[in-house]
Amino acid sequence: MDIPVQIVGLQKDDLESRKAELKFQKSLHALGQIHRDIVEARAIVKTSFLQKDRKRYEVQVFIKLPKEQIDFAEEGWSIEEVFEKIGEKIKRLMTKPRDKELHRRHPSRMETESARYAE
Repeated sequence: MDIPVQIVGLQKDDLESRKAELKFQKSLHALGQIHRDIVEARAIVKTSFLQKDRKRYEVQVFIKLPKEQIDFAEEGWSIEEVFEKIGEKIKRLMTKPRDKELHRRHPSRMETESARYAE
């Protein structure tokens, strides 16, 4: 299965960028084993030059499935570390149960009592 992956704003000739790209593709491939219906995956990298030789990276990730869209952002000083954090977030998507409410909200005692007397 081949997922269309697009990474915008990443330097092509940098070793650290190449490692980050491979981490992103590997994470998406693992997610594709569970969500076989991934339509598209995209990462947009914005680089800020703050001091002489320091770069700050902001990465926005967008994963499109037929029924939902997943997007999140991460930032840091190392592009490799940023994509490592993104990989962890993608991994969490795999362990999160699908089609299930995140939290079941039970009615409070007051709501239960007032509902009983309303009848």
